[in-house]
Amino acid sequence: MVRKKAAKIKMFMGRTVSYLGLVNAGMILFLVLTRLEDYGYDIEIEKYFFLILLGGFFILSIFGWVDDLLGLHELEREHVEERNPYMKKIIERLDRIEKKIK
Repeated sequence: MVRKKAAKIKMFMGRTVSYLGLVNAGMILFLVLTRLEDYGYDIEIEKYFFLILLGGFFILSIFGWVDDLLGLHELEREHVEERNPYMKKIIERLDRIEKKIK
């Protein structure tokens, strides 16, 4: 019971990591733009930050779309599921059922 709840909480925490990654990307962008100002590039961070951030999110979306288009995501999930103990049990049961039917 405790293990099941811990696994569920871990799953929820894993889902939020992707959102934290987006927040982290925004903070890194802010730091990079601030450092560029230190080197003499005049960037009005307050004025363009959200526009640049949205542009960055758009570029990340394009990379994700290309990843899906090339089928890399599907192959990645396939390899992950091969190592998933629960899926191994399901596949073994399906194999046994298939052998009985033949």
